[in-house]
Amino acid sequence: MQLLFCADLGTSALKAALIDSSGVLHGYCRSPYETKESPLVWIGALGTALQALGRQCPGARASAFIVSGNGPTLVPVSPEAESLRPLYWYDPVDTLEGPSFFLPHVSAFRKQDPRGFARTRLFFSPQAWLSWQLGAQMVTVLPHRGYGAFYWDVAQCESLGIDVKLFPPFVPMGQIIGTIRNGAGDETGLFRAGSPGHTLLPPGIPIVAGASDFIMALIGTGSLEPGMVCNRTGSSEGINVCVAKKPPELPKKLRRSPEKAPGDLRILPHAIEGLWNLGAVIKKSGKLLDDFRSAGHEEKSYAPLVTEILTAPSHPGRAALDAIGRSFLEALGELEEAGFPVKELIISGSQSRSPLWNQYKADLSGCVFKVPEIPDAELGGNAVLGALALESPPEFAGAPDGAAIRKKTAALIRIKETYYPASPAGLNSPGP
Repeated sequence: MQLLFCADLGTSALKAALIDSSGVLHGYCRSPYETKESPLVWIGALGTALQALGRQCPGARASAFIVSGNGPTLVPVSPEAESLRPLYWYDPVDTLEGPSFFLPHVSAFRKQDPRGFARTRLFFSPQAWLSWQLGAQMVTVLPHRGYGAFYWDVAQCESLGIDVKLFPPFVPMGQIIGTIRNGAGDETGLFRAGSPGHTLLPPGIPIVAGASDFIMALIGTGSLEPGMVCNRTGSSEGINVCVAKKPPELPKKLRRSPEKAPGDLRILPHAIEGLWNLGAVIKKSGKLLDDFRSAGHEEKSYAPLVTEILTAPSHPGRAALDAIGRSFLEALGELEEAGFPVKELIISGSQSRSPLWNQYKADLSGCVFKVPEIPDAELGGNAVLGALALESPPEFAGAPDGAAIRKKTAALIRIKETYYPASPAGLNSPGP
């Protein structure tokens, strides 16, 4: 059985897992980072993950590496290969004409730091930057061709006076974009002989192109058919409804500014070309609990802290959880008002690890919640693409099509737990 080293660069931590080609999770770790000034902290977090997974799975050797990342974050890199402060997805930027989520950040960077902009040779997405550091080509990973304009194109760049050559060429997700470099030329220090990296990620294994965390989570929850709903949780939260046709223009009252509404509805292409995603973004979901933890509860991880709060009605952290719950309900209400009521969700991420929290959300919303065996769906989605890449012939140079993704997802992604709204006894019932 082949092992896949799957990683995801989140807002506050790198998550990594060893998942085999049948979808079994062999090891998992979360490596948090503090500083926001340099992407080099991501390499440090990967080093920590390599050590942790090496201890969990002694002697393990991965057959491929694949990483996803948060978007529309970008990393400016100078001609001397110096990486500047990332342009984070949450940095405030002005709204521009056109569908691109990335170009507003580049435009703001040019205005706020003209010297830094002048020094920039290329802008990388986080996962492409980390893959490049490990030996991959300079690329931008595109979920599929329907996403091009949401990244950038010549027309939008020309209208802003931005050289399109500042962006690496597009490649489709799932394509092999390089191999782990030999330790002798490794400036990161991760793959020197005898290191956990050299053992877990031996030189020469393929690096597979991973897409944004949003896309990988759709795959990793198996939410690939119209009507299916993915609930991604973390520092922010998203409710993503798969729809067969592009929804009509949203009513003006639903297109609110993120500052005034917890649910910011967006229409984007889906992970499967030809389908569409209607998403409600709750930007301050998990961050509300993170803020509570930072006020004297740092030693407690997410699931135990949530359990402590929910089993003590007068706990001071209850206000944070109730605020998250209200935001979730309001986002569901906006989706229903747009014509897409939600009754069942597949939940992933940090919140999904707490049974009490899953039950709380089920009782609060009246929805059924399902939790995959691989709770961090981005990692599960990475495993799907990695397994497909390893099965492909060497000359393969395109993205796996929707049928291949659906088939492999059905084989690898399985539901572990199901939570129903409270029964008369107030107890959770096992899934069918």
